[in-house]
Amino acid sequence: MVTRPRHSVLKKIAARRGRTQRRDGRAVWAAMLVGRPYDAASHPRSMVPPGHRILTPRELEVLRLVATGETDRGIADVLYVSRRTVSSHVSNILAKLDVPTRRAAVVTAARIGLL
Repeated sequence: MVTRPRHSVLKKIAARRGRTQRRDGRAVWAAMLVGRPYDAASHPRSMVPPGHRILTPRELEVLRLVATGETDRGIADVLYVSRRTVSSHVSNILAKLDVPTRRAAVVTAARIGLL
């Protein structure tokens, strides 16, 4: 037997949702991953375009090194991984940010608050 919530319960849930301030989950995660406190005023909902996935901590690390101008070999030496692993991380970053080049990835990441 399936029980369904009563109308009064649904009204209470809707009222509570309306009272709480909605936050963009991606902006909260981005702020957390870069080590900054989340500030709703500086992260409007439209700041992170829809469809963008948050980068992993390792991808953020690689992106920061790409932003400093490091090559794949330089990044691999710093992170103690192979160049192929770095290339894979860069490819994932480009795909997740939906950009064609490393430079565009850095600009986009800075624009949406990942750097």
